[in-house]
Amino acid sequence: MKNTKKRTRETYLSRIMIARIMFYVNTALWLVMGSISVWKMLEDQNDWTAALVAFFFLFAAFTLFVGARIVDQRGRPIFIIILCITGLNILLTFFGYPDFTYIIATLFDFIILGNIIPLKSYYDQT
Repeated sequence: MKNTKKRTRETYLSRIMIARIMFYVNTALWLVMGSISVWKMLEDQNDWTAALVAFFFLFAAFTLFVGARIVDQRGRPIFIIILCITGLNILLTFFGYPDFTYIIATLFDFIILGNIIPLKSYYDQT
């Protein structure tokens, strides 16, 4: 019985670690994508639009960073927040410019979901 609990706990911790790494990598990727998009807009003299786009990219990167910071905390609200962050990020990548980096960001989001959804029982424990 103890061995099963230890393996389960190790599985939870490894899934959380993978999700955290994917959140951080995805945060960096969104910062790079935002920088490239804003740079292209500034070259075209779209100053006001570039400021708005920069704000939205920074907000997306910030929410991913927050997701990485809270992924190991327990509680049902944390589970729901992480799922919402990842789900909304998937929607943002579908509405974004169809570029290779957006496809990579979407793959990272699906990897995060694949690691978080099986952890429902971990987040339900108090």
